[in-house]
Amino acid sequence: MKKDFFILRLLVLAILWVGLGVLLLQGKLDNRLVWQGLVFSALILLGCLIEYLLGYKGDPYILPVVQAIMALGLVFLARIRPASALRQFWWASISLFVFYLVLLALRDYKILGRYRYLAGIVAVGLLLLTLVFGVAANGATSWLELGGIRFEPEEFVKIAMLVFLASYLGENEELLRIGTVQFGRFSLPDWRTFGPFLVMGTFSLGLLAAQKSLGTALVFYLVFVLTLYVVTERFLYLAVSVPIFLLTGSLGYLLFGHVRLRVAMWLNPWSDTTGGGYQIAQSLFSIAGGRILGTGLGNGIGAFQVPAASTDFVFSVIAEELGFGGAMAVLCLFLIIVIRAFVVSLRAQERFGQILAAGIGILLGTETLIILAGVTKLLPLTGIPLPWVSYGGSSLLVHFILLGILINISHSTAAGTFGLKAKRREYSA
Repeated sequence: MKKDFFILRLLVLAILWVGLGVLLLQGKLDNRLVWQGLVFSALILLGCLIEYLLGYKGDPYILPVVQAIMALGLVFLARIRPASALRQFWWASISLFVFYLVLLALRDYKILGRYRYLAGIVAVGLLLLTLVFGVAANGATSWLELGGIRFEPEEFVKIAMLVFLASYLGENEELLRIGTVQFGRFSLPDWRTFGPFLVMGTFSLGLLAAQKSLGTALVFYLVFVLTLYVVTERFLYLAVSVPIFLLTGSLGYLLFGHVRLRVAMWLNPWSDTTGGGYQIAQSLFSIAGGRILGTGLGNGIGAFQVPAASTDFVFSVIAEELGFGGAMAVLCLFLIIVIRAFVVSLRAQERFGQILAAGIGILLGTETLIILAGVTKLLPLTGIPLPWVSYGGSSLLVHFILLGILINISHSTAAGTFGLKAKRREYSA
């Protein structure tokens, strides 16, 4: 296990430096990125040493897999837009530092459960601030600007939302599963039990809709519904969520012009390949051009032809230059993270940790599925970032905070299990 700490990190650094080395040999790498890469590499090795010295006993695969995904994302940002890559390297280093800060300072993650209503208030407050004082971009008011620095409050709302859900659902699990009020053949929870959940969900989704941030609203809705289903195991909640989704989706289509445009271009992007359908058309051309093995790093044209290649469509560039094989490898890495998150959930020793870990897994899986389905024309485009890959400091920082919480749950479970085994051996002796 101890050797794995170093071997897996060396594989991560190999991905980073092979990619940067190829770009350097092609003359396509900003020399300043070499120093950024050295700092980032030093932080990875230092973090590995910290885990070793602290006797980390949790899941040994989640963090290295995330770092591998992030290394790949940094390489492709360096390929697509060097100026953005310079900032992303800084954000990656800061995010790693924050991750280890969470790992050290939040050893007792259960303390988060005491602040569920505060978390709910903070979530709604951040969305309100964004609605009133936010800056619009790409049709959505999703940004706040402080001191010349832009960030997305809705990313930080994800943390508050998951804490609220884990604590609330853990406390009211039985009432939500069994119900106290009879409606014909169905038994439903009363208003006192279900009210806070509905209020939190309605306010959050309503404010996101008012900001026209419909992609994030879709993610939040799916996380609310799927987490509720995972906890209660009642198919009724899934059945009720479908017509609600269809109704709200239809309202969004009728109220917002950019939603109608995205749906129209999703149905037939070839009707306007130089206008509204240009993005998705170029994305599909780029993916198709990669074939099985890809054009090779630095040899594709999607990095220049695909709009928003460093944010919404970074996966299209990866698929072109690494091919179907490389694209599937990236998907498998994300799948590993989601599966390991559910493994952490199943092994957790108390309900709050189980639900929180499952919620993090659901969030990561939902985000990945939605953005990848968008760039491949399986769903309309939503504009949400691909975790740890797309350019964006807010997204990177928040996902590392969530990762720190998940790793703490895993470590706490493993440490508790080892402690229990030691006590049993002592008792037997």
